[in-house]
This record gives sequence, C-alpha cells and structure tokens, in this order.
Amino acid sequence: MAQRLEEADVLHLTRQMEACSQLFPSQDISALSIGGGVAAFTLPSFGRKLNHIVGFGVGGIVSSEELAAIEKSYSNSGIDTEIDLCPHADASTLPVLSAHGYTVNGFINNYFPDISLAGYRDGGRPELLLKTLARIAASRADTHIYSATIDGKIAGSAGLALIETSKGGVAYLYIDSTLPKHRGRGVQAALPRSRLSDARRAGFDIASSGARPANISSRNIERAGFCLAYTKVTFAKKCE
Repeated sequence: MAQRLEEADVLHLTRQMEACSQLFPSQDISALSIGGGVAAFTLPSFGRKLNHIVGFGVGGIVSSEELAAIEKSYSNSGIDTEIDLCPHADASTLPVLSAHGYTVNGFINNYFPDISLAGYRDGGRPELLLKTLARIAASRADTHIYSATIDGKIAGSAGLALIETSKGGVAYLYIDSTLPKHRGRGVQAALPRSRLSDARRAGFDIASSGARPANISSRNIERAGFCLAYTKVTFAKKCE
C-alpha cells in the first residue's frame, strides 16, 4: 500500500512540474530524480508547495552524494530543502539525513481510500501560486476538474487525477477549494462523493489525499470517512 501511494505522489509531483514548466517556459522548472523519489524545483516564491522532495528512500538505499547535489541546487535558488519522508523508507535514509543536519519541521498524514482531501484554504499563500496551482490542474491530461454550485453559482471546485502506478491505479484527490461565503454548507462533502464515484467507475480501487495533522483539511478528511494510511515526517535543512 505505502509503495503504491508513494509512487502516486512521485508521479503527481512530476506531472505538476511538467505542467508548471509549460506555464513558465522562461523559468528553470524541473523534477529531478533522487533516492527513488523526485525533487521539485520551481519559483522560490512558491515555497515548499512546489519546491520539495517526495518518495525519497522508498525505492532503496539513498546516496549522501546525491542528496548533497540536490541541496546545493535548492540553496543556489535560495530555497530550503524539504523532504516529506515516508515511514517505510529504506533504513539508510535516516542516518543520511542526520549526517546532513536535517531537523523535523512538520508532519503530513496520508489518507485512503473512500473520500477526499477537503476544505482547501489559501493559508496566506501568494496569489500567483494559487493561480498557478489551478492552471496546472486544468492543463494536466490525467486530471478532471469538478465544481459545486449553490443557487446556480459556483461555490467550490476540486481536482481528481487518475494515476496509474506500477502497482495499480490511485485516484489522487487534490486542489479542493470553497469560496469563503459558502464554507460550512456541504460543498466539501459533495465534491469528494462525485470524484470517488467517477474513480470507481473508471476502475480505481484506491484513493489518496494528504493534509497536515489537526488542521481543517485533515478534520474534514476524517469526517468524510478516510482512514489514516501513515504519517510522513517533513525533514528540512536551511539553505546556506
């Protein structure tokens, strides 16, 4: 299960970078392989949302030299290196992170399988980042965009990416958003139901979403019936 969800995370972030590079062709935007995972590089102003590492160590032994090279690339862009580490990563991962001076700065719960990430909030993120996330989702061939209406007007929207991994399909629910005046009116209950129904019809038996523990999104996910698959630890190292 963990390897399947992690591979979906890697593919999702890689496709985010592919779409983002089309939106900003003059910028150095890329997804670099590292330790069986991927490191995302975009505009520094986008912060960790589009500049971090997933899947590190899940595919096997990690390399200290490879990590040092990635850290240098982040540092040259003025970006801290952040790694969302799966608890099922290879045993070599933690000693390498310790030797490189990483510290824990957060956690992310990975949930499965029946309903979705909900209650997406801007959280003070830059407007350009929010617009870019929406444009990326709209441009991805594997993503379907959903909208919810109240009294004939758009109240919220969300995305569903149908991702085929080497171990089976994963329905990846993301970029949920509700207009402030419509929050608390069932929008984030209706959007997950529609997406999961479509995912089942498409033959997908696993769904996934992620959120920081104890925030609004994680509470909405749990109320919607999701089970906790595992918790990732975010390791960070300040750029020099």
